[in-house]
Amino acid sequence: MKIEPLTTNEILFDSFLIENLNSFDEFIEIYEKYKHNNSDKTIILTLDDLGQAEYTSGHSIHSNDIDETEGYDLSGLDKACFENNEHLGYLSTPSEFFIRIGNFLKQTKDIDFKSVCERDLTIDEDEISILEKINLSPFEYLDEQIILKIVPVKKPYEGISGFPNGYFESDLNPFENYALSKHLFEKYNFELFGIGASFLGFIRNEKLGENKVKELIINLSKLYKTTESAFDRFSEIIKDKNYLFIKYIEYLEE
Repeated sequence: MKIEPLTTNEILFDSFLIENLNSFDEFIEIYEKYKHNNSDKTIILTLDDLGQAEYTSGHSIHSNDIDETEGYDLSGLDKACFENNEHLGYLSTPSEFFIRIGNFLKQTKDIDFKSVCERDLTIDEDEISILEKINLSPFEYLDEQIILKIVPVKKPYEGISGFPNGYFESDLNPFENYALSKHLFEKYNFELFGIGASFLGFIRNEKLGENKVKELIINLSKLYKTTESAFDRFSEIIKDKNYLFIKYIEYLEE
C-alpha cells in the first residue's frame, strides 16, 4: 500500500493518493485513521471509476457555479490566488474554501429527501443485484487509485462539497446527493464517507437494528420507485454490515 500527498496548483484542502490497497478492511482502516486524526473535519474517499468521477465532478462544479467568486470579499485570500492583482478566476487555495461551501450550501436549501424521491430514479433487478454484490464485496468495485480528501466541514453530508458529483440530467445532482446523505445521517447515523462515479458509500459505528433495516428498505424503495420485496436479499446482506453502498446514477452496469 502507498499513500502520497497530492500536490497540485489547485488544492482547496489536503488530499492523498492511495494505491496498492490489499483489502476493504485496509480501506476502512485508512478511513478511520484519518478520521481520528482530523476529528473536526470530514474524510471522503473516492470509490469506483476515479477518472469518470473526477470528470463528472469537474463538470458539476462548473455547471452549478459552485466555485463562483462573485459577491464574495476576496481581500483576505492567499496572495497565490492573484496574478497582477487580479483573481485567477478559479479556486486554488485553502483560503478560498469558504466560497465553495457557501455556494454549495445555498443550493441545498429547498431540497430534502422527499423531493429527492420525486425524481425519476428507478432500479431494476440487475441493478439491485449489483448493489448486493458491492455491499457483499466492496473491494472488487474500488478503483486501483483512490483519493482521500480531508474536507474542512464537520457534518459528514457536507463532505459532498469536497467532491460534488451527479452531473448527468438523469442522475441525482450534488445537492440531491447532499439531501439524501443528510437524511441517512439524521435517520440512521450513516456518515457519508465515499463518492464514486456511480455509488455513494456510508458508514456507521455499529450494525443497524432489525427495525431500522426495515425502515431503511422502505426509504430505498421510495427513492428508487420499487417494492420493498425487491430488496429482500439486499436487506439480509446489509443487516450484518455497518456500511452501505447505494447508487445515485440513472442506470448501473457491471
